[in-house]
Amino acid sequence: MNAMEQIMRRMRSVAWVPILGLLCVFGGCKHDKEGNTYVPPPPPEVIVANPVEREVTSYLTYTGVIEASQTVELRARVQGFLESVNFSPGQRVRKGDVLFVIDKRQYAASVEQARASVAAQEAALLGAENDARLARELADQRAGPEIDAIIKAARRDVVAADLAQAKAMLTEALLNLEYCDVVAPIDGRITDNYVDIGNLVGRGETTLLAEIVQTAPVYVSVNVSEADVLRVRREREAEGTLGGVEPGQIAPGVWRPAELSLADRDEFTFKGRVDYVDPKMDPVTATLRLRTMYENADEVLLPGLFARVRFPMATTKSLVVSEAALLSDQLGRFAMVVNDKDEVVQKRVKIGALDGTMRVVEEGLTAQDRVIVLGVLKARPGSKVSPKMQEPAAQGR
Repeated sequence: MNAMEQIMRRMRSVAWVPILGLLCVFGGCKHDKEGNTYVPPPPPEVIVANPVEREVTSYLTYTGVIEASQTVELRARVQGFLESVNFSPGQRVRKGDVLFVIDKRQYAASVEQARASVAAQEAALLGAENDARLARELADQRAGPEIDAIIKAARRDVVAADLAQAKAMLTEALLNLEYCDVVAPIDGRITDNYVDIGNLVGRGETTLLAEIVQTAPVYVSVNVSEADVLRVRREREAEGTLGGVEPGQIAPGVWRPAELSLADRDEFTFKGRVDYVDPKMDPVTATLRLRTMYENADEVLLPGLFARVRFPMATTKSLVVSEAALLSDQLGRFAMVVNDKDEVVQKRVKIGALDGTMRVVEEGLTAQDRVIVLGVLKARPGSKVSPKMQEPAAQGR
């Protein structure tokens, strides 16, 4: 078979294909109706849960910066060369520790000079007192002139004044000698020394030598909004305690508790209390400054760190659902609920405080509603779903 015959045979076989197709259309083939019937997909599976009723504490939450309870500048109060530095930068120091020593020799000599002056004036006073007493006795016996008694009495008083001045100069000299030892006035941690040994300090000014920072306890100040201030005052007014306790207290002598969280964690693990409340509002910002205190015995809280502070308020029974189950649009928040026909229904809700991963729902839901908590994106209002109840243990705080 040559090439031309092969080509002709292939063309004849291809030509039969449309003919066979027409035969099938006009009765040569049977149509399988059951095999081509459309079967809708099953309803999507979603996880549902009932709102949980439990005790929920509402909070007022604010932000602030941690502050040291005390910061003290150590300055040279006398002039002299710095002789020694008796600490390591950053170490903890105690009240009364000698941290710097300034050359004492000049001031020790001044003390000796002042003591000698006091001794001289005491001797002079003793002689002046004897002269004045003798002159008075002679004048009383009319054996001496009255004027002499008056002059010697005045001389005695002048010497007594000189003695008082000498004692004051001795006290000043002793203070200057004491100031040569720069001691810690508080407990805390000390910074690096700003002046090295051998430098002249205190010349014409009180040279800054170092600083001590006290971090136990620490403070955090927050600015409470006017709306929250009025809310708290109205609650106290309703309780009848508005005039009975001090600002910042919940009972006589009992300060309102406060809880603190750092930027790297969500838990409010540090417990403290309100320490001070400003007596007036700031009219510019419409806020009230409030200070909280934390013991910070382990010194985890460092001054300058950003912190969140919350104040526990009222505790009430509330319905809560997973925060992830509540969606939002331009009209507000809503939840997808499965009714008794397994159809999705959209319900508008009014939300309250966040309690862990759960959100308080004040209006819009009941404890019997089956709220879609997983698979919300598969649900559309009016569509059928296959609901599966979530395990109670999976509903976190």
